[in-house]
Amino acid sequence: MAEIKVLPEEVVAKIAAGEVIERPASVLKELIENSLDAGAAKIDIEIKKAGRGLIRVHDDGRGMAREDLRLALGRHATSKLNTFEDIYSLATFGFRGEALYSIFAVSRLKMASFVHGAPSGYEIEGEGGHVTAEIPAAPVKGTTIEAADLFFNTPARAKFMKSDTAERAQLIRTVEEAALANLGTAFRLVIDDKEILSLPVHPGGLWENLKDRAAAIFGKNIYAGLVRIESKAPGMAVYGLFSRPDALSATRVNQHFFVNRRPVSSALLRQALYRGYGHMLTGRHPACALFLELAPDTFDANIHPQKRDVKFSGENEIFKTISNTVFTELLSKQTAASPLPAVEGGKKEIFDVPSFRNSPDAAAPSAAAETPSLFGGNEALTPVSAAAPVPDWSAGDLKYLGQLAKSYLLFDSGSGLLVVDQHAAQERILFEKYLGEFSGGAIKVQPLIIPLETELSRSQMETVLKWRDWMKTAGFEIDQRGPGTALLRAAPALFYFTQPAFADFLGYLSEVLGEPQKAAEDMKRSIIATMACKKSIKAHDFVKPQEALRLMEDLKKTKDSYHCPHGRPTLFHLSGQDIARRFQRSASV
Repeated sequence: MAEIKVLPEEVVAKIAAGEVIERPASVLKELIENSLDAGAAKIDIEIKKAGRGLIRVHDDGRGMAREDLRLALGRHATSKLNTFEDIYSLATFGFRGEALYSIFAVSRLKMASFVHGAPSGYEIEGEGGHVTAEIPAAPVKGTTIEAADLFFNTPARAKFMKSDTAERAQLIRTVEEAALANLGTAFRLVIDDKEILSLPVHPGGLWENLKDRAAAIFGKNIYAGLVRIESKAPGMAVYGLFSRPDALSATRVNQHFFVNRRPVSSALLRQALYRGYGHMLTGRHPACALFLELAPDTFDANIHPQKRDVKFSGENEIFKTISNTVFTELLSKQTAASPLPAVEGGKKEIFDVPSFRNSPDAAAPSAAAETPSLFGGNEALTPVSAAAPVPDWSAGDLKYLGQLAKSYLLFDSGSGLLVVDQHAAQERILFEKYLGEFSGGAIKVQPLIIPLETELSRSQMETVLKWRDWMKTAGFEIDQRGPGTALLRAAPALFYFTQPAFADFLGYLSEVLGEPQKAAEDMKRSIIATMACKKSIKAHDFVKPQEALRLMEDLKKTKDSYHCPHGRPTLFHLSGQDIARRFQRSASV
């Protein structure tokens, strides 16, 4: 007797549903994508009982003819593909033809649609994958799909659903992602008879719609800290909004990534974003709506049934383009402004956010790049917020006023008060000087008359010895005496190490460096360069006026004068208006 059996269609349907439909948000995502592929200008969504009770999606798209309605509920039924190769040139969201089939298998489904010019609409009803009625329907433009009693016939799967609160949150996020990605489509979401989102399309252009939707979805506080990005490279384009370094969040919840308007979960894109911030993150996280446009044949969204994961053919170029663009824009948009809480009865102001511009060092967009703009056209980019501009502290002469607590330098900038952390500023200067020497192969090395030594564990010593040859190229001559004693015989002339500092230095390196051949060169240099703080002016050191002014001249020449190598701020600016407002005066000082 044969042991291998062909599974009944009902079982096959439930297995397929399990791959595509994990939770109510999975149903909603598939239905929204079908509406978008149908050319919907408006999508109305109604949810009851966290999606378990009802998910209803109505769109005003092209609709389906009577003969297509039943076909749409079959497995592998799609209008998007004719051959396998078509997968690599698709510009639509859905393409496998399993979404409706899978939803139908685990719900009680109603689907009504009307095609312009037809005598009437048409409706199909059914449950658990079986059609129970086919009837005429009202001639309402577009398509309406209702999925009720989700997982009614798979109670085991229903047990794995989370709380109603968690499921509602995921449903809302699904709509938020779709609304951010599809700025030319209006969305309305009602949950348990309460309107949650109403996002119309405004005539002011797609950038204006992105601003409006970001304000509604992120909330005004996070939105106020967003700046814009737009860059092109051969074969790709990057667009979107992301947080300034002074407006980071405690969590990643407000991060949205899109590839050709498809919401994705991509470690590559997230890592590229974070690399763009470099040392500016300090343990916090940026919010973003980051869009990547690629030719359809350069990425694969078919590696996961829910199409959340993507595989790229040019990972290195994508990573570099995103990280370099973010870093360049962050540097070009930094100011020394510091927000102050509003006085009673006053209006709280927000930081200035300059309009988009390429930094002087940024490469011009390639004329050969043929990637179309995500937002269409070439609208002028205006600021996300429009507070009064903050003067550039480095543009004019500074008058040294004195030192506070032997740690902070005070300057009259002409437009207000500039406060500088002398230790953080010196760290930044030495950090960049050392990297400059390192990159140019011209590190000045100072031999030590008396070598410094420190005791290490055997495992730490093994790691340090692996790095000895590379460390010599970085200006450090490290030797070994006995099984656990390391010696420092020479160091870069910029640095000065005490014995405790040397012990900390080697202990740190032995923990973070790993295998020399596997570490990226820029990462190795950055790790070593953070040791610049060992030579920097310490807090509580007295600074003479000429030394303070010289420090600021050196700071002006750095690429990032606003942060030390560890991400802490080096300075902040209080305008005359800020100071006057603190004293409840109407005029500037």
